[in-house]
Amino acid sequence: MNNLKNKKFVGFQKREIHTIMELYSKKISIGEWKDYSISYNKDYAIFSIHRSIKQGSSFQIKKIKKKNTYVLTHQNTTLAVSSCLLNIINYLKKPVLTIIK
Repeated sequence: MNNLKNKKFVGFQKREIHTIMELYSKKISIGEWKDYSISYNKDYAIFSIHRSIKQGSSFQIKKIKKKNTYVLTHQNTTLAVSSCLLNIINYLKKPVLTIIK
């Protein structure tokens, strides 16, 4: 147990969580997103966004401490990389378009 106390994990700061949750609450209200999870590691932290409870995460915002970088992925495909979280959030603000026949 002492080993866990000595390890420093990368985490999201309060302002970063606030910024992400602001968008998250809007996407929840329109039914686009359903749930989220946060995981921590010594090298990075991940905020995962889920569209369905049964499926894995749809989007992941990864904060990499050593590189001071944020990476947005969708189903293991990198969509955006930036040193600024707001650039990642702006990418996620784009509306989802679907074709209706």
